[in-house]
Amino acid sequence: MIIITGPQGTDDERGFLIEMAGLLDAHTTFSLAVQWATVTAMYCLSGWESCPLAVADVSIGEAFGLAVQHLSV
Repeated sequence: MIIITGPQGTDDERGFLIEMAGLLDAHTTFSLAVQWATVTAMYCLSGWESCPLAVADVSIGEAFGLAVQHLSV
């Protein structure tokens, strides 16, 4: 399973995250379908470090040993 995170503080940011997930055939980290034990790849959108939810997502991903890929869009 591929997941993606990034800024999630506004409806627009969450909408963009959902759109990018669709393009990458990924799930957002706030999707109910995410089971961290089955995640094989994780992507982060620019600005993730300014969002506490995305920072938590990255921390969880790193705890599971995932190499986080940073995307610039």
